[in-house]
Amino acid sequence: MIKIGDFASSAAALSLADYCKSQQLDVSVVVHSAEQAELWCAPEHAELVVAELERFLLNPYADRYQAAAWDRAEVVDSGTGSAGLSGYWQQLWANGGWFCHLVWLSALLVYGWQQVDPWSALAALQLKPELGLSLEQGWRWFTPGWLHFSGSHLVFNLIWVWYLLGPLELKSGRVVAISLTLLVLLFSNLAQFVMVGAHFGGMSGLVYGLFGFYWICGWLKPNWGLQISTGLIGFMLIWLVIGFFDLLWISMANWAHLAGLLTGMFCAVLLVAANKVLTVQR
Repeated sequence: MIKIGDFASSAAALSLADYCKSQQLDVSVVVHSAEQAELWCAPEHAELVVAELERFLLNPYADRYQAAAWDRAEVVDSGTGSAGLSGYWQQLWANGGWFCHLVWLSALLVYGWQQVDPWSALAALQLKPELGLSLEQGWRWFTPGWLHFSGSHLVFNLIWVWYLLGPLELKSGRVVAISLTLLVLLFSNLAQFVMVGAHFGGMSGLVYGLFGFYWICGWLKPNWGLQISTGLIGFMLIWLVIGFFDLLWISMANWAHLAGLLTGMFCAVLLVAANKVLTVQR
């Protein structure tokens, strides 16, 4: 993906993107705020997108742009909302590949299992203190991420997974998405287990790992389309610090968050370095 331009209005950028997509042009919008957005596109479509941008700037309220926005939202005149709801779920599903969908669905199934038989779920998926730092823990080094202890805990994490893991899988490939997920889960769970103990769960460590990966890739390789806004960076870092000071009404796996963040950042550095080596060799 290459950057086409900056917009002082995210709504304008999204309106143009909707029309370009309706013309089968591969474009994406990176929204930083309501007043700041970027338009990116595939290199092979750059000339067409630039030409459309010039037309858009002359008349951003042209009927074709408004129509594309309505079509993409799949609004129906009948007022039943059925097509709109269908469009919502299609957009949700299209935000990631099968791996992101698998993470989502498996987390929902495990949460259902916890409601029916919580003790068997914990026995199967939680780390066991008596086994210590051994390979006997097997899958348990990864599975605490699927344990959630309230509906809000589950929803909060799944929203972030949808927001970060889905686009990562589509833009960087399934191998990168799966490898990063497994590495982040391993090291975040390991850190929390060593520093605090086995009684924890949730995908927050993975969320911080994805956040760290986006942060570094957006900084070092903005053409990869994995940007994250400055405001979101500040929010995530403040939330991390607050957790360590124990100022919140909930108990958080702070060491998992920190280890996940550092693992994601380190993986991003490695991937950028590997990409640079391969580029030089070519």
